[in-house]
Amino acid sequence: MPLAKIIFNPGINREATSYGAANAWFNSDLVRFRKGHPEKMGGWVRLTSNSFLGTPRSLHTWATLDGSKLMGIGTTSKFYIEEGQGYNDITPLRRSATLGANPFTTGSAGSGIITVTDAGHGATEGDYVTFSGATATDGLTTSDLNKEQTITVVVGANSYKVDTGGSATSGSTAGGGSAVLAQYQISPGLEDVVDGTGWGAGPYGGVVTTYSQTTLDGGINDSVTSIALTSASDFETAASTNSGAIVINDASITLADSSGFPSKGTVLIDSEKIRYGTNSSNVLGELTRGDDGTTAAAHSDGTTVTFVGLILVGSELIQYTGKSSNTLDAGVTRAARGTTAASHSDDATVKEANDFIGWGQSADVTTTSEVRIWGQDNWGEDLVFNIFDGTPYYWDKTLGLESRATTLASQSGASGAPTVTRKVLVSGADRHLICLGCNPINETDQDLLMVRWSDQEDPVDWTPSATNTAGSQRLSSGSEIISAQKTRQEILIWTDATLYSMRFVGPPFTFGFSLIGSNVSVLGPNTTVTVGDQVFWMDNENFYVYTGRIQPLPCTVLRYVFDDINLGQAKKFFGASNKMFNEVMWFYVSSDATEIDRYVKYNFGENVWDIGSLSRTAWVDYGIHTKPRAGTATPRIFIHEDGDNDDGSAMTSFIESSDFDLDPAGEQFMSISRLIPDIKITTTDSRTVDYILKTRNFPGDSLTTNSTSEVGATTQQSYLRSRARQAVLRIESSSTNVAWTMGDLRLDIRPDGRR
Repeated sequence: MPLAKIIFNPGINREATSYGAANAWFNSDLVRFRKGHPEKMGGWVRLTSNSFLGTPRSLHTWATLDGSKLMGIGTTSKFYIEEGQGYNDITPLRRSATLGANPFTTGSAGSGIITVTDAGHGATEGDYVTFSGATATDGLTTSDLNKEQTITVVVGANSYKVDTGGSATSGSTAGGGSAVLAQYQISPGLEDVVDGTGWGAGPYGGVVTTYSQTTLDGGINDSVTSIALTSASDFETAASTNSGAIVINDASITLADSSGFPSKGTVLIDSEKIRYGTNSSNVLGELTRGDDGTTAAAHSDGTTVTFVGLILVGSELIQYTGKSSNTLDAGVTRAARGTTAASHSDDATVKEANDFIGWGQSADVTTTSEVRIWGQDNWGEDLVFNIFDGTPYYWDKTLGLESRATTLASQSGASGAPTVTRKVLVSGADRHLICLGCNPINETDQDLLMVRWSDQEDPVDWTPSATNTAGSQRLSSGSEIISAQKTRQEILIWTDATLYSMRFVGPPFTFGFSLIGSNVSVLGPNTTVTVGDQVFWMDNENFYVYTGRIQPLPCTVLRYVFDDINLGQAKKFFGASNKMFNEVMWFYVSSDATEIDRYVKYNFGENVWDIGSLSRTAWVDYGIHTKPRAGTATPRIFIHEDGDNDDGSAMTSFIESSDFDLDPAGEQFMSISRLIPDIKITTTDSRTVDYILKTRNFPGDSLTTNSTSEVGATTQQSYLRSRARQAVLRIESSSTNVAWTMGDLRLDIRPDGRR
């Protein structure tokens, strides 16, 4: 029989079944289409071995007058500026305070954990604080103390703990001197979207956010009531008495001294356990009376109040009320809170679990519960950025890369600057700084439909007057601004229900606003992307493009994407462009994941789609740098379209066809005996690409791998032996240093009967 050319239409088609999508490509990963043919995407390399803290959610690049190339990196924990492969921490400060005399108290001998006294510190666990001016104390050196520290435990409103990494000589010693300066950075944000608060918000099995942990010093069985730890110095014990009688329905408890009690946990009074959520000025608040199966009761004045510690070993919770040295040996209750007693081996991890939240309990999460994302734009050489629904900040390049950003409202000469906003951006040639979803002039409350702009060429003057162009406009349709994008001629603003155009018109109105689309939505703040004169975006069921009018994008993978997507994490989704290949991409979270793991890609030059798996959390296209850059949750920054590998490792790339058969009716079996490849392979050696033939007789059958042919740059033909009604072709590479572009395929194929 003569050879048959098998032609597949460009792009991935998942809008039909594999058999129904005739002459199509059906699945892919890390490929693109150029001139109708599939090829492997370019690889990526790590920008630098240096690292930073937090998952990057925003990247922005710009150049300065002296030729420096800068990149702003907003992470869930901090904000950095990268220059010359170095990460400079410019995270703003929320508070600076000179502490009282000897504010540090060491824990136990051999431990680097200290308790810091600072009245009204306002910190939360996980915050960063930098100390300077401290003197050495109890074996802890100045280098142990005078550095950035992470707050591990908030003891109360006036004290907290950090782990210096040093080793105390004696323990229980106060020191540090009288000139300790504490600088508190703005609190880190959430890595993930939190669904809500209240009854049942905690998942089944409970939640524990741990900042202190150690290991077992010897294995234990399921019944012992003495728990030996490698170090118990960070595990709380405390006792006091109540000041004033307690009745059954009291919502707070006053202690003689609550300084030794953690910020939240459980106490034992007589036989009643009481869970509390706050500890301030000797008052325990946010009470859950009769906790852990006990009964709420009245208690007389002066009754002993004992802190009930909680540890997690494996999946077992264990309560205790006292310890001796490194052994928990008082009030030990095994299998607490409905868990199961078990044996645990020596060196098993032991976690502090005082903040354990069980299913059916009120979850201790914030009501905002939003993942930390950023907006940023450059004002000339300087940078303006903000946390979504947070404070706008300004970084002055002339102060150096080591200088921290400060609030926009605190800049010299600032007048009426917004103090909270959803997004900041700089308009084009007219040079206005714009805040969207911000507080109105002379007000503090955020208005989610308010648009304000500064005076022209002045980012700090926001008070309108007869001599400037500062102003504002409240959008009239929708309930909140979601996103915005700059184009060459206008700024597009999406609300939850409409799309507006904002154009510079000059004095006296400065900007004009027009409604260009109703019943228009956008999925998230960062799911819009501009390429030239085109603006692309996604909502919760489709993709769109704006070129002067709104058009839905016909999409051949629409059902594939939206049938397997975690819309609960939509704040993380983002759009990106790769202009060198005429591509726009959307990175999203699949239904079974909580972090970005998928992408869908549209080639607007050839009008084709493809799909794949790639964990990226932020992206910036080439511009001042010759290649795109992307962030990961690792956290790392990678340079894309650089080489053919995954940061030096093999990068698996494939494309797989839909089912094809011999005749339109699909009645005949086909015999395939030979494959003539047409592929361009670029490699530094003799690496190959696999041609994998899969077969089945009916659409409902599972595919069976029939043959795998290793095809090199000079392979002329490959002999096969296959018989089936339907076949699927997969081209795959999984070696380092190989790239490929597929041409046309020919098969030696003939009819082979009905059975």
